[in-house]
Amino acid sequence: MDVAPVFQPSRSKYLVFTTDYILPVLIIIGVLTLLAVALYSPIFKITQINCRLDYQECSDPSVVAEFDKFKGKNIFTLRSDSVTSRLTSGDFTIREAHLKRELPGTLTLDLQSVYPSVALKVDTDPTWVVLDSKLRVIGTRSTDPNVPTVVVPGPITLTVGKPLADEVIINTLGLARRLADELFSVKTITLINEDTIELSLSGGRVAIFTPKKDELIQLHTLQVVLSDDTIMGGVSTIDVRFAQPVLR
Repeated sequence: MDVAPVFQPSRSKYLVFTTDYILPVLIIIGVLTLLAVALYSPIFKITQINCRLDYQECSDPSVVAEFDKFKGKNIFTLRSDSVTSRLTSGDFTIREAHLKRELPGTLTLDLQSVYPSVALKVDTDPTWVVLDSKLRVIGTRSTDPNVPTVVVPGPITLTVGKPLADEVIINTLGLARRLADELFSVKTITLINEDTIELSLSGGRVAIFTPKKDELIQLHTLQVVLSDDTIMGGVSTIDVRFAQPVLR
């Protein structure tokens, strides 16, 4: 009895695409194409950098020059953590840095300065120079930084990132911080000269100190006078530079 042969299909000599293969291949090709465009297309090169420091436009030339180094780089390959770490570690005046990408080629950097400890103000200048706890210059502010402020006769030359060199101003700033801790009514301290310091108090009163005498003795005398309402009536100036306070 003859047995019918079993049909065994032979392998095709040609590559046959079916929908099971075409769709994944197209997806892979599309992903690779998009990746290549994102990484290598000139469209996504950084051409514009917006920088804000404490919500104001960055003006420090060294900071601007540092940001200009990012121009021409691919916006997707720029690592946010690397950029922010580089900024905060390379410049002590920057406390925080946040990076935002705006396609196709704009980079926005928001920077926050370190917290100011004291401030300097030249009597003829409407701006404040703020300093950190080590008396290094952070920058300038157009609004009151709400820290102990020393008003000095100008002009003075200061450099951002550098500590002060004038010993008289340094000592007066130190006094301003100590007085702010002990006497909350102090608004500003004005350095008249190396022998005289004026303290602007709440209520429009003025106290006069001298750096040539123990500040704790002068401070204690001032506190005693201020606490006695019977002798403060009509008094606008309290001079504690002498053995006995002079009231005017």
